[in-house]
Amino acid sequence: MSVGDYLIALAAVCAFGVAFVRTVGASRWSREVISSAARILSLLTFAIVSCALCFLAYLFMTSDMSYLYVWSYSSSDLSSLYKLSGVWAGASGSFLLWIWFMTLVLAVEVMLEPRRSYLTRKFHALFQAAASGIIFVFLLLLFGMDLFAGTNEFLLAHYPDGWGMALILQTPEMIVHPPVVFAGYAFCVAALAAAVSYYLSGDRNWFMVSLPWARLAWIFLTLGIGIGAVWAYYVLGWGGYWAWDPVETASLIPWLIATAFLHTQMRHSRKSEYGVLSPALGMLSFVAVLFATFATRAGGIWSHSVHVFDGGQYEDSGLDRLVYLLRGDDTVLGLFSVMILMLALSIYLAYAKYSKTPRFEEPPEPEKLSGYISDRNNMLLMVALLLVTCAVMLLIMFKNVDVSQSDNYDELNSKMSLFFVVLMVSMTICLVWKMLGKDIALWLGIGLIAASALVGSVLAMADVTSWLVGFSLPSYVVAVGASAVRLARSRVAGSLRKTFHSAGPHIVHLGVALILVSYVVSSELQQLPGEIQGDSEPAASVVHLGEELSVGDFTIVLTDLDVRVEHMTSGSTVISEARDATFDILRSGEVIREDVVVTDLYSYSMGSAEVVDVEVFIYKSALRDLYFSFQWLNETSVILDAKTVPMMNALWLGLLLVVVGISVRTLAWQLEPKNTEAGPQGGKMPPSPKPVEADAEQSGLRPS
Repeated sequence: MSVGDYLIALAAVCAFGVAFVRTVGASRWSREVISSAARILSLLTFAIVSCALCFLAYLFMTSDMSYLYVWSYSSSDLSSLYKLSGVWAGASGSFLLWIWFMTLVLAVEVMLEPRRSYLTRKFHALFQAAASGIIFVFLLLLFGMDLFAGTNEFLLAHYPDGWGMALILQTPEMIVHPPVVFAGYAFCVAALAAAVSYYLSGDRNWFMVSLPWARLAWIFLTLGIGIGAVWAYYVLGWGGYWAWDPVETASLIPWLIATAFLHTQMRHSRKSEYGVLSPALGMLSFVAVLFATFATRAGGIWSHSVHVFDGGQYEDSGLDRLVYLLRGDDTVLGLFSVMILMLALSIYLAYAKYSKTPRFEEPPEPEKLSGYISDRNNMLLMVALLLVTCAVMLLIMFKNVDVSQSDNYDELNSKMSLFFVVLMVSMTICLVWKMLGKDIALWLGIGLIAASALVGSVLAMADVTSWLVGFSLPSYVVAVGASAVRLARSRVAGSLRKTFHSAGPHIVHLGVALILVSYVVSSELQQLPGEIQGDSEPAASVVHLGEELSVGDFTIVLTDLDVRVEHMTSGSTVISEARDATFDILRSGEVIREDVVVTDLYSYSMGSAEVVDVEVFIYKSALRDLYFSFQWLNETSVILDAKTVPMMNALWLGLLLVVVGISVRTLAWQLEPKNTEAGPQGGKMPPSPKPVEADAEQSGLRPS
């Protein structure tokens, strides 16, 4: 065992100690002893895991190839930043990073315990026990990964400088993307622990812990998806930013469940509603995180996934691949087991809480359909739609384990659009009904659904453009407008903080609606070569020296081809050749870029050249991007893959608005004065005034 192994084992002992003293020790020792012991052990867990992470980073920075993990994801010639990113380039290193963020959550909550007198001692004990229990299980899984195993002499003899990081990972996005994703995943453990504590303690102020962490998790989950989209679009050359790949789809599910959780937290904190559903969603958000990690680690289950890290893809069917992975990888088996156990626990605790919850008399049925429109019903509808959307995504994912990537994309793209349209219609009704009245809001929603069906059907029959554009845009565009109007009306006289607090959700809603508009336009209204002339020319076209290719109002002219000898190495990858293609770009007949050089890198294996890196060139303009790459044919011609992609700037703006909106909301809420009065049990009696959200709710609605 190495120093790193001892650190992981010691951290696991400390994490177990926290869970032990907070559960078993409660009946044997004084509260002061228990609290002090738990605090010391929690901080020790954080410190020891930090030491393990720093030790691993040190091994990478010093290129210590005697460790197999360092040898596998680094090389002596890597720059310092990419050596550092090698820490989370593999499964076990990223798992350690994930655990470190979870220990950070535990340490922060332990340090804040004395200041949170509005929470019961039982809540604090249960929270720390639940969080440390998860950390303990994860540390056991990490120990089984053998992160600090040594490199055998044969490998060191053949590649003494390391196997190296794949060129596709040597990008700035690799430095940022995994830490952001795993921070979002880790912060969801706070929602899980707070939910378990609420179920078992009944502390009505539990949202004071769960809500800030859930918002942080939502910010980082959003950033993770956004940075991944940017990475795929600008660097990886996959031809797009969202392909409904199983790993991409799995990463969207925690985001949707966290969105539903945040919405229910608003009603729960203000009106004490969703006492069963809200904590259940908090637990499910972490279950969804486990599923997203499982889908990434077990990407081979889906035959069409571009994220494949295990060998299960060699089996015949999806079920066979799952069994193969569970048998052959203890980590995948462990993740799968924890996911199932957490799902079962969340169902059990929710049912137990529901069975003990008193039933109240339902209000009388409204005389007309618009009478159902209210803050409570609107929120319930939005949450239900988010959960149904997640369920349908899961069903399609499991149904499509053996289909092609294109078929999977087409099915998810079309079927999910139906749910996104209904979500946007519902959001529009939520945003405008207090301005326009219930009747007008209801007819607006009905009209939007009818317009979507009508325009989509007409376009499908006329075969003018994608029916999906006509089906989606009416509701998406109106949602953008409704969000903008509500944002403009968010000002609260005399209070800048309250203005920001009220504006935050509407900035988020505007961003989400803008993303959906941009998504459907950018994915369905791309122009390929020859389309403007009505030809059937394919996207990939053979172009000879001096020839041009028209894409919309752009013209690409191939002016030069060159082959350069290279002597670049990246661990085991030896780049022998660089092939340059030089282009001029014209728009509407005028030259806008000259001598654009695009380079593909090649290595030689068994006497034949293999491409190891493809450069993508993107010319950005206000309304659309020109996006192209090439494939070398010979000294006089290339295959040019080109297209125009509209509304990409609007898409990135939407992502920015979503992050800014939730950040503004979070910062404004943190400035809320906290009432520390409590009942005899330290929090079971709701304080007066209750420490809750002020002004507009997460959905943008005010209480009726």
